[in-house]
Amino acid sequence: PGFKRINRAAMTEIIEDVVNSSREESGYVIIDVRGHDEVQDTGKLNDVVETLPLPYIAQGAFAMEDEDFEEAFGFAKPAMDETLVFTCKAGIRSYQSAQLAQMAGYSDILEYMGGANEWFS
Repeated sequence: PGFKRINRAAMTEIIEDVVNSSREESGYVIIDVRGHDEVQDTGKLNDVVETLPLPYIAQGAFAMEDEDFEEAFGFAKPAMDETLVFTCKAGIRSYQSAQLAQMAGYSDILEYMGGANEWFS
């Protein structure tokens, strides 16, 4: 794949980086692709993590106009020069999301393999 799979230690560092600076400064957009109900059940990995369920990505969320994206999902659409970091429950949906992001033209993509199962264990 044209993206990098990362472990819990790397994910922790990325989250700390965003927490201690900002999305803009760090260059990372962390996206949980689980359903809203699943995210509610466990809580977010961290407050800096955005939620964008995989079905929306599969339907072309990353091809939407910036304004439409932000209105639909509640956060600014990732710019092509930002690094996308995907997480899900167990690493399957995040892998699919990374592939879809790649097809949408993004090139800096990381995918957290462990997902919420590992994070909250």
